[in-house]
Amino acid sequence: MVGVLQRMMHLLFAALAALAERNTAKRFALGVITVFLLTGPPHAWPQAKPHDGPKVTLAIAIKLPRGGAWPVAVGADHAVFYVPAVGKGEILGVLAVPIGRFVGIRFLPSAQGDTAMITVSALLADKRQLSEATCGEIRSWPSVDVGTYDGKKGASIPLTGLGKLGLPVLQMDVVPATGPPPGGWRHPYANSMAYCACESTRDELNPSVGILGYPDAEKCNEIGKCGRCCRLLLP
Repeated sequence: MVGVLQRMMHLLFAALAALAERNTAKRFALGVITVFLLTGPPHAWPQAKPHDGPKVTLAIAIKLPRGGAWPVAVGADHAVFYVPAVGKGEILGVLAVPIGRFVGIRFLPSAQGDTAMITVSALLADKRQLSEATCGEIRSWPSVDVGTYDGKKGASIPLTGLGKLGLPVLQMDVVPATGPPPGGWRHPYANSMAYCACESTRDELNPSVGILGYPDAEKCNEIGKCGRCCRLLLP
């Protein structure tokens, strides 16, 4: 590729030098050649290598009932916090639930074959602000274990362990991973499926209320008022 570019540049400089010595007609012909060298053919120029995206087939959908800190569309009874189950727990999601001694609920889903495994923890209040924490800090945040759950596609799991801590008992479903909304912005990750979302839809005739985000390695994204989504950098 480097050799091709070097040869093209040599031809370009030669054409420019000749332009200074030729008559008008020949200058025009050489000008056409120069434009071709600058603009064509696209495959000869180096292309940006797309990021390699993880293979994503499963995700978890946590139902968020009306009355919490998360947005719920008018006429709907719940919103959904969507977190993909990637590899060995590469992406985690945190719901902001400031109740009593807790500041949030952490979900760390992973996938092995056709089964999703989800570790759930209640995050304790700390001197640090959850909204300002890095991905690593959220991963190691002081917490109380709620349990580890597993299920295949279609499984519906009540998180009864949250109720024992005085937190809302949420429902968690294992769902097939989906792509972002049609026509939406496409992230450089090849499959565009490693994203988190918080959304609520009233019905087929009304638009949804929601936001999605693609965290990069060791980064956290705010997902509306639901919480945060973080991508861990695995060894």
